[in-house]
Amino acid sequence: MQSVRIIEIPKIKAVFSGPLSSKEKFEKFIKWFSEYHASLKGELFPRDFMWYNERMNVREWFYALPPNADLQQITDYEIVDLPSGLYAAASCLNADLDGAEDWLSTRQEINNWVQKSDKFDLYVNGEGREERYPMFHIVSPGWMMEKGISIEDLYVPIVEKGEK
Repeated sequence: MQSVRIIEIPKIKAVFSGPLSSKEKFEKFIKWFSEYHASLKGELFPRDFMWYNERMNVREWFYALPPNADLQQITDYEIVDLPSGLYAAASCLNADLDGAEDWLSTRQEINNWVQKSDKFDLYVNGEGREERYPMFHIVSPGWMMEKGISIEDLYVPIVEKGEK
């Protein structure tokens, strides 16, 4: 069975948390997007993506907005483009459950898969390039966390071989 999937995230607008440098900022953003998401009808998948900004050494969170979102309603946060492009993705345990052991090993497995690929390379941040880092979101129901069950999808940015 193939455990690595290739996902293309399109260019879409997202609400950006900014650097989550305190517990208060983290809790404020999760409260905002949880309430916003709950107000949407018929949503089947998570729209939030978190990453660790390696340049700034801080977590940041994105909430991908639906196409019909009223941007005038969003006043506390910046609206940005969700980091788009190709990602190699796989599922792992939420890092909160095992201290990131499975997250780190899954990231390494994805990196190894990409490095062995004759079609893809790992994306490298650089001058003039969109900043992209591995990001994730929890795909199991939130109420399962208290039962010790929390699965997330991990997305590692990639490009097709030869792409600059």
